Amino acid sequence: MDTATSTVPHDAPVRCMSRGAVFQIELNRPEARNPLGPEMIDALDAALTQALEMPAARVVLVTAAGEAFSAGGNLGNMAERLSAAPGSDGKDPIARGNRRYGDFLRRLCNAPKVVVASVRGAAMGGGAGLVCAADIAIGAQGAKFGFPEAAIGLVPGQILPFVAARIGAQAARRLMLTGERIDAAEAHRIGLLDYHVADPEQLAARTDELLARIVACAPGASAATKQMLHTVLGAKHWWSDELPGYLDEAADTFARQMRSEAIEGVAAARGKRAPNWQQVIAARD
Repeated sequence: MDTATSTVPHDAPVRCMSRGAVFQIELNRPEARNPLGPEMIDALDAALTQALEMPAARVVLVTAAGEAFSAGGNLGNMAERLSAAPGSDGKDPIARGNRRYGDFLRRLCNAPKVVVASVRGAAMGGGAGLVCAADIAIGAQGAKFGFPEAAIGLVPGQILPFVAARIGAQAARRLMLTGERIDAAEAHRIGLLDYHVADPEQLAARTDELLARIVACAPGASAATKQMLHTVLGAKHWWSDELPGYLDEAADTFARQMRSEAIEGVAAARGKRAPNWQQVIAARD
């Protein structure tokens, strides 16, 4: 691979590096396990725009700094989010923020360039959804995946279509309705990962081999193939016309959950105790 050239400051939430035909986007909040808060999502979206505007870039590679790929959504500012006032349009600010991630995932999935996720460490919730939105995912032994939203009173609304498209509805049901965490081998078995690298030290080399194979293909053919894949099995209408409406509804559902069961679920998770769902039900009734 060509020498990497960084296009953003070293301490930015996302670092972008141009390596010949590869445009690398690296999540860069390792001290916090790369949470997908508003700042990170805005930076990811801006990085994707930059990649798409570079004619020389053939592949968008998504990686992460540190020991975790991404812990998912940032709930550290939950009290602040719950107290935020609605906008001038009356929209719940929690729903608006949640919907922002769906917009980014849709752009990433529909990008004409090939998107590869190279995963080391934990990818949870929205982090696992980011992996699923990529065209091809490669991960090392030691990577973990899971969708813990329902366990803390939330819903995986924005990521669900991308997860189900990658691993199928039944596998998505199993993981999302149990909160089960799976390792890289199981993720490979169910299709969440396309490639499983047994030796983590070989992840970078194996990723470079994969990138070289992609770059060897014709760029126009690759873009056309991606577009055609959205038309199979009647998916074109869903992805082009119905997905935005689904994501709007999912964002509203997320906001309702954040303001109800998630208050107890997140408090329980932070207190390392089991949530008292019956108390929530009694208070609601």
